[in-house]
Amino acid sequence: MKYVSIVRLAPGVDNVKKAFEIFGKQGPTADTEVLYAGVDGKTFVTITSGDDPDMAGTSTYAPFFESSIVIPVVDVDEAWTTAMVTAIANMSG
Repeated sequence: MKYVSIVRLAPGVDNVKKAFEIFGKQGPTADTEVLYAGVDGKTFVTITSGDDPDMAGTSTYAPFFESSIVIPVVDVDEAWTTAMVTAIANMSG
C-alpha cells in the first residue's frame, strides 16, 4: 500500500531546527520506501510505500506539524487503467 502525506511545519525557527534534527536521526522505518518533495519550505509531501502507514514516524514528528493529511493511494498503472476502462464501459447510462 502507498500513502501520500502532506504536512505543514508549525511556525518557529526552533521548531524547524528540532524537526530536521530528529528527522536526520530517525529517517523512515525499516522496509519502507519514501519519496520526499518540498513545496514552499514549510509544506512537505511524501509518498510512502510499505505494509502499514508509518504511525511511529507520524507520532515522532506530529508535535512539529501545524497540519497533516494522510491519503491512501494506489499506483495508476496499466492494471489500474484497464480496470477503470472496464468499469466505465460497464456503467449504464
